[in-house]
Amino acid sequence: MKKISAVPAFAVILTAVVLTIISRSQSVSAQVPLKITSTYAAKFVCGAQTNALISANPWPDVQAGRYSTKLEVHDNAAGPITFRKKIILLHGGEVPTAPQWKKFEGLDEDQALEVVCQDIYGYLGIKTPPPGDPWPYINGFVIFEVYYDPNKQKSPPPPDPLDVEGVYTYKGDLPGSTNANASGVSINVVVFPAKNNGHVLH
Repeated sequence: MKKISAVPAFAVILTAVVLTIISRSQSVSAQVPLKITSTYAAKFVCGAQTNALISANPWPDVQAGRYSTKLEVHDNAAGPITFRKKIILLHGGEVPTAPQWKKFEGLDEDQALEVVCQDIYGYLGIKTPPPGDPWPYINGFVIFEVYYDPNKQKSPPPPDPLDVEGVYTYKGDLPGSTNANASGVSINVVVFPAKNNGHVLH
């Protein structure tokens, strides 16, 4: 009886494995990275700055009082928009600071969402203060990065797909003050324009 060599069969199996690895490698390398198309950088100021002393050293960054922020985001495009939301909490001084929190989100056509101080405290892991104590003063940026996924989306979003507005409130009296009505309330509304970008999301 003629003996059959196992070498050809092994060669066939090895060739199939190599071709599979090459095919998967090409598939992975063909994935195009996400690309940011526009960015909205919105300022937030929240909590109570309780140091009202003129002799304070160093002098407080902002006036004593209570600050609140409400950011409203609306999808004005004719379809869903995907974006990444980032929080950068600043600590004063000329210190470069990286984002401390990031999350991928999205809105369908004509949907809207809002981000308020309580949300920002939660994102940053700042716990609720004891009853009667004010929320700590914080400030920084909430950044909305609109991105395009060429692997899933047929075309990039329009140049300015979101409406981003900030509502800012300030009241000069401090928590616990016996003269709580002595200070009026200041309200300001800011519209944040889109900044056109073209870099890879990382």
